[in-house]
Amino acid sequence: MDFSGNERIRRGRGRGGHRGPLVAAVVLAGLLVGVGTSFGTGGPPQTRPPAGTGHGKAAGGSLDVTGYDITMSYRPDSGTLRGVTVVSATTAGTLDSFTLHISGLTVRSVTVDAEAAKSFSRSGEKDLVIVPARTIGPGDRFRVRIAYDGEPGAGWLPTESGGATAFMGSSSAWFPVHEDARDKADFRLTATVPEDWSVIAVGREGPVRREAATATFSWTEPDVDPAHIAVSVDRFTVERSAPADGTPVVNAYAPGLREWTKPLADRLPEILEFLSGRFGRFPFRAAGNVFVQVNDDGPATAPQTRPVYLGAGNERFMTLESVVHEQAHQWYGVSAAARRPEDKCLAECFAVYATWLWDEAEEGADLDARYRERVVAGRDDPSLWEELYRPGRTPGIRIYDKGPLALHALRRQVGDEAFGRLLKRWPQEHRGDYAGWPRFEEFAEKVTGQDLTGFSRAWFRGATVPADPYLWPGGLKP
Repeated sequence: MDFSGNERIRRGRGRGGHRGPLVAAVVLAGLLVGVGTSFGTGGPPQTRPPAGTGHGKAAGGSLDVTGYDITMSYRPDSGTLRGVTVVSATTAGTLDSFTLHISGLTVRSVTVDAEAAKSFSRSGEKDLVIVPARTIGPGDRFRVRIAYDGEPGAGWLPTESGGATAFMGSSSAWFPVHEDARDKADFRLTATVPEDWSVIAVGREGPVRREAATATFSWTEPDVDPAHIAVSVDRFTVERSAPADGTPVVNAYAPGLREWTKPLADRLPEILEFLSGRFGRFPFRAAGNVFVQVNDDGPATAPQTRPVYLGAGNERFMTLESVVHEQAHQWYGVSAAARRPEDKCLAECFAVYATWLWDEAEEGADLDARYRERVVAGRDDPSLWEELYRPGRTPGIRIYDKGPLALHALRRQVGDEAFGRLLKRWPQEHRGDYAGWPRFEEFAEKVTGQDLTGFSRAWFRGATVPADPYLWPGGLKP
């Protein structure tokens, strides 16, 4: 999950009566569970997890999903969904059963390669255990067709305008999926809603088909982690455009939000050009923004290609800074993804610092002065100096304060030229990968040609105020 500095969970009641703790509970669940799909387990970076070789229930990486083809219809008046998902997969081992994940919805039928499954059963909150009629052999390619209906599960959030949006990291709320496995796959969605409603998802939009008082939308995106898939249904005003590079841009506004948020969305070409200059070419083939109102506490999230702002009606927090932050995640956090929750700085530290860089370039902000002011103000606050990286521990909310300070100190430590190379080369050379913080430390030393052991211990692994040589590098000392 992704929060900018302005998106911290706040308690209270939204204008439509949805309580802040509703979103807070989903967010915390995402941090503990859903984010596990974004921040996976250790080891060298890889696009797909290694397949297991054991018999029986697929566990860990033994099931390798290659595609999700989802056909669904959604009724906003009743909040019910009916769907069929075809999951294409392979395995390196022999499987006589395997597990997918789906919550809330009722599974009606399961077939494997067009043959009815021997059995399928629910276990726990979201496990769907499938026993195929025939054992699946090593290297076999197979397709699982699952039909389901009912009310979507946890993470399917109602909007104040009567629609719904799937919280990022909650794909199992609306289709059967291989979660918590860092298992990227091709995504295809065909979704039907009443004629005055729209469906916005990740990736590229296909033609909209309108018939019999309904509208059918289609979306495709290759090689996406289920943790970075989202879908939203509302009476959207949809604006489509293409900047100079031809990337299709879709901006969608839920009712009552366009007047306030359109000026922010209109800055997207400028924002992407700026970020591309700092981080290298945009990593995906589609872009845009989705503005909805779950409640005033709704956080902004960064699904692949198209961020979703769940509290877009809160003018205090729906800012240009939020848009820059979430778009920066397309490089740091989505394309070049953190491997474990403890590696969260690889997403959040850089997304926050992107807003600093934007302020410097666009507003003439003096970042050295900002750094000095914040260090002095927080020097006696122990919580500010908590570790940005500690094995087995997810950084706390102060990552949004200490993270940009650490990166600005690193910039002054290594110099602007070396720091600029580092910012650009990391997301370009780790495109499509999952990597851990130790790898970044090694990479930083390689790119800058400097020994950063002491600096990293002081700023990223330490929990106290860094010693003066690291706190005030490169002339930062007041």
